[in-house]
Amino acid sequence: MASYFTALLIIFSSLAGLRAQPVMDRKRLAEFHELTERRVTDLQLYISMIADKSLSPEQREQAVELALSLFEKDYEVNGARRSPYVQVSRRDGTVSAVPVGIYFKNLMRVKFDKVEITYYDAAVVSGFEKGADGSYHATATYYQQFKGMDKNGNLVYGSRDRKDISVSARSAAVYAHAGKEDLKVFFGDITVKDTVPIPGF
Repeated sequence: MASYFTALLIIFSSLAGLRAQPVMDRKRLAEFHELTERRVTDLQLYISMIADKSLSPEQREQAVELALSLFEKDYEVNGARRSPYVQVSRRDGTVSAVPVGIYFKNLMRVKFDKVEITYYDAAVVSGFEKGADGSYHATATYYQQFKGMDKNGNLVYGSRDRKDISVSARSAAVYAHAGKEDLKVFFGDITVKDTVPIPGF
């Protein structure tokens, strides 16, 4: 009998937990959407700074730290926990995935005398949908142009990539007594959806 009541207690506790998950109205989801757009703009700026060899090592390292702060520390995928990864298109046409921290470090050491990373179209954020974990999820798409040049400024390699970022959004209570909430948006994996070499490469 005791085990029966224990099982009921677990079931009711689980149901209560499900009811406790926040349900976002249109206004709140619009705020998440706007915040995500700002965070994508921040990420684009940091990536450009990390790649810019005219900046000091200290400035570029600071940009790495700021960029990493936008990402999940780690999360569960198919029962295992891992860090977010970034897919990179290679000069031979292949695509590889590296952990986000390594991606930024590699970007600082990329083997071109000069690197320019710019963004040639506005980023697009999909609608947020609630997942089984209680968080809201969306995809942000951005359009990145990469140029690697020699010491004379001649283009050695260039490409235009369309990339998707997985986005998780949560609303966390920060002032419980006042009923206020703080919006939290974190990035997950970045995947390459399309790569087009700049004409001539």
